[in-house]
Amino acid sequence: MMGLFRRFGFAAVVVAGLALMLLVVVGKSATDAVFGGDNSAAPAAPGPGGRGGPGGGGSPAVLAVAAGMHTFTDGLQAIGTAQALESIVLTPKVADTIRRLRFESGDRVRAGQVLVEMSSVEQAADLAEVRASNQAAQEDLRRTQELFDRGFASQARLDTVRAAAEAAEARLNAGGSRIADRTIRAPFAGIVGLRLASPGQYVRPGDQIGTLDDTSQIKLDFTITETQIARVQQGVELVARTSAYPDQTFTGSIASVDSRIDPATRTVRVRAILPNADGTLRPGMLMTVDVRSNPRQALAIPEIAILDQIDGAYVYRVVTREGAQSVELVRISTGQRAGGMAEVLEGLNPGDRVITEGVQSVRPGQTVQIGDAPPAAEGSLPLRPRGR
Repeated sequence: MMGLFRRFGFAAVVVAGLALMLLVVVGKSATDAVFGGDNSAAPAAPGPGGRGGPGGGGSPAVLAVAAGMHTFTDGLQAIGTAQALESIVLTPKVADTIRRLRFESGDRVRAGQVLVEMSSVEQAADLAEVRASNQAAQEDLRRTQELFDRGFASQARLDTVRAAAEAAEARLNAGGSRIADRTIRAPFAGIVGLRLASPGQYVRPGDQIGTLDDTSQIKLDFTITETQIARVQQGVELVARTSAYPDQTFTGSIASVDSRIDPATRTVRVRAILPNADGTLRPGMLMTVDVRSNPRQALAIPEIAILDQIDGAYVYRVVTREGAQSVELVRISTGQRAGGMAEVLEGLNPGDRVITEGVQSVRPGQTVQIGDAPPAAEGSLPLRPRGR
């Protein structure tokens, strides 16, 4: 008996296992028949009536924009520092006491206006003395010249008197120069900064009395890499912004490009000029620069209308079929994207309307209710964020 069990026992176990598996398969088939198959299958694609197919709640309302022409440029961004068109520090040429200050902080002054007068009593007395000596020397030269012309004076005498007169005139000029060194004038029209000295104060050369800036125009210096030099030629337009006035833009143009490239950083300095008649910009401001080189007109749509997929970019274009507005999914080729606009190279024609709001609520072939937005022309698009 044990021999038979050992001989057929393994086969009996195998048969029992196969029977159990057969019962599981039969039971699953019966369950599927009762409950209608696999409940985890994907839902049916929506039909024209809405997200859930026909009768799914009507046509969704969307916002559409017509493709139009827009100006694109080869963008170049940089950071620069504003500087005055002309700027100096008011400092004396000689060590002396300030006798009078003829300006206050923030004054606008004209070119040549006297700003500071230093004490010059001793120099004024010396100047009066040399002026009198010069007058006497010039009168002596006049009389000697008359005598020489009449033959009563020799050439040697005339030469001696003329040399003395010239020396006296030179001393007079030197005295006038010493007086002038004690008077500080504005070399150009501009605005004076904070006054940093007072009358009666003793100052030396290099001591700062104040500053003078011509801010009618602003020099904006920034650096670019040597590979970008071709984009920054003289006259190219740019737009600058500063955090001090976040809602304002300042338009100017490139005035010059430095003749040398820094061998350490491989960058070159560029200088732009910004009009500043109202004095809004001030020297020292940090500004962001957007250089607008190579401007061109191209077909464009709002960037929010584009559905970027792995295989490319798509948009929903509005078409009229049988008197109803419906949408179709169109693949497009895009170029530059800037300022919320995208350049369209292929796939759309001027005037084609694309959906910008409600993109997530539509499917290809679905009818929609259109709310038109302004055409996609430069400066006319209300760019609204799209929820995802």
